[in-house]
Amino acid sequence: MNKGESLGVLMREVRVRVVNISSVGTLLEGNKRMAVGTLGRLRLRFGDGEYVEDVEVVRCDAVEGAGVFHIGVRFLFTTSRHNRSIRGVLARFGGPQSVAIEETSRPM
Repeated sequence: MNKGESLGVLMREVRVRVVNISSVGTLLEGNKRMAVGTLGRLRLRFGDGEYVEDVEVVRCDAVEGAGVFHIGVRFLFTTSRHNRSIRGVLARFGGPQSVAIEETSRPM
């Protein structure tokens, strides 16, 4: 970066619903299209806790006739698995099938 140049980050909040989740990524449903390659932070509420993971959008498909998009994101592994990471909570509770998802918010 040259002297006098600024580095900036554009952020926006988008509410989504989790359709499916695994140890490497998740399928989300939202009402906004997201460009493949978009980087963001996914925040999910499991029970009474909030968990986060850095993600990359790997696909975004319109669901015909539904007015929503299915957004595939992969976890970026930018940090090690920890108590507040989505990967950490999935490992503690034995996988996605035993974790009740109450609400999802702010992926990007």
